[in-house]
Amino acid sequence: MIEVMSPSGNITNIANVTVSWSGILQASKQDRVIAYLPDAPQMEKWITFKSIPEGSITTGTGSVILALPNVRLPYHFQYYNQLTNTTFESEDVVEVDVDYPTQGHIAYTSNLKEMRVMWVSGTRNVPTVMYGFDPSSLTSEATGTSWTYNVTDMCGKKVNPDGDISINYFLDPGWIHSVILPNLLSNTTYYYKFGTSGKWSETFSFVSAQQNFEVEKTTTRLMVVADAGTSNCEWELSINMCSNYSRHTYAAMKRELERQKYDMLLYNGDLSYASGIAHTWEYYFAEMESITTQVPYMVSVGNHEAGWSEEDWTKSWNSGTRQARGECGVPYSNRHIMPNTTLEQSRDRVWWWSMDYPLVHIVAISTESAFGKGSKQYEWLKSDLANVNRSKTPWIIIMGHRPMYFFPEVTNNEWLDHFREIEPLMNKYEVNLALWGHNHVYQRMCPSYQRQCRGNSTHPGGTVHILAGNGGQANDPLPNDPDRTFFEYLSMHWGYLRIEIQGNSTLQVEFLTPEDVIEDTVVLHQSRFPVEPPSWFSELKIDHGIVYLTLLAVGIPLTFLPVMIYWKIKNSSWKRNFNFQKIGADAKSNQMELEQMEDGKHEIVEKNTDE
Repeated sequence: MIEVMSPSGNITNIANVTVSWSGILQASKQDRVIAYLPDAPQMEKWITFKSIPEGSITTGTGSVILALPNVRLPYHFQYYNQLTNTTFESEDVVEVDVDYPTQGHIAYTSNLKEMRVMWVSGTRNVPTVMYGFDPSSLTSEATGTSWTYNVTDMCGKKVNPDGDISINYFLDPGWIHSVILPNLLSNTTYYYKFGTSGKWSETFSFVSAQQNFEVEKTTTRLMVVADAGTSNCEWELSINMCSNYSRHTYAAMKRELERQKYDMLLYNGDLSYASGIAHTWEYYFAEMESITTQVPYMVSVGNHEAGWSEEDWTKSWNSGTRQARGECGVPYSNRHIMPNTTLEQSRDRVWWWSMDYPLVHIVAISTESAFGKGSKQYEWLKSDLANVNRSKTPWIIIMGHRPMYFFPEVTNNEWLDHFREIEPLMNKYEVNLALWGHNHVYQRMCPSYQRQCRGNSTHPGGTVHILAGNGGQANDPLPNDPDRTFFEYLSMHWGYLRIEIQGNSTLQVEFLTPEDVIEDTVVLHQSRFPVEPPSWFSELKIDHGIVYLTLLAVGIPLTFLPVMIYWKIKNSSWKRNFNFQKIGADAKSNQMELEQMEDGKHEIVEKNTDE
């Protein structure tokens, strides 16, 4: 017998449901309790399952708790007995509130006087946000637009052997809503709720963007995480990358947000790790909502969101078994709209964006799209960096999922070839900080250019690279003996970054563990980067180090040659010979003058005598 203890009322966002059983005669540790959706159209109808506890094996009696998100369909339950290959069905059904607004998150637009609010529900009715300065009096109203996507939008198996996962595990995403709140005051607390058809979310709050670009009077704070995924899922499948560790990182981030206001959260790719299992997106946003409804949630795309299509440049190396498995960026593109992009552009895989915020210009690149010379993204990046106003935004931060530098180092990868082409742009326009993910570790590099350290954090002569892909996924191993000169700090601990920018003077980055321990800190100061040789010189297929040494060997003597000649004249026999010649010439000249004077005297005497 299976009984389900339903939550009070229908599930609105996410709820814990207790499932109990008794009378199982041949229970084993492989037995499972399953929550599934018989009304879902996909082939695989389960949402989550959990193995029975060891104490239930001998008694045949027990219970488990399942966390169930609102997926806009009713839940049914089964007990699967592995030894007898028998499934026991529960008569209990847990209903959900189909129209309840879920998965709320906010983001900046290109206008700092605006805030975009997005959520999901089961209805297409006009999406509305009520907001104001007082949670008990939300007197302002804004409306927006809605859209959805379906299984035919997925790439499926056309380009990926595992692509049928995105088809078999597809779940109707409901209606995705977007509303922009206009004309917001600077640095002001707003309360808001969102919904449709009279079904409202709870009341949340956010602090609007700073709009003061006076450099000396401003402090900007950023929170950074990557590769965390969701911990709400409890299944264990080879095709899934669920992480129980991310819950600790998210809990630490929530505590930090209670202590300190942050201007935005930068989530640097590999967000939900759905990888084709659509309901993972539901779990991810249910877990993230308490964060993403209070701080603008700004994202870059990762390999587990993007996958690749038939024309995509990444298909030669991005075909691993743990990629997006046929999603091809569809759930990501429809759920995230970043500054200076539209829904249509996002759907068209334009996943790069930038924005000006007081003190800092933020650039997000897509490492899942071509970004080397000749690509649209390269030309966009070149133009974007060239037009940064450093008197307005003195700092530049660039973020992207796959890292430019990491340990253990790889030299023959196509995406690294693209990085070698954009790094001169980063150096030319003096990008201060580069943030990466993808590898599940923390690594901080020295200020550098072309793999060579330049200066230090006090006087950086190159970009400081930080790989922070340690949000919660299983750690990548750190082999022995890294180059400790280049890789200044490495850690296998999970965590997140916090960045504090103080005017034009300092940019501080701290790595915090889930235990709130500050494990690493670097403070950057403004400094001009060394001038690079002209592009024609860089393109020569020669050893630049030898050329530099040759130029120094020849150039230094040539520079001091005039001084050497002067010193030689002043202190050598050249000067003495020159003086002797001058003295001789002067004596000869004086003798001629005396003779001329004597001749003149004789002429005068003779003339007077004649008279």
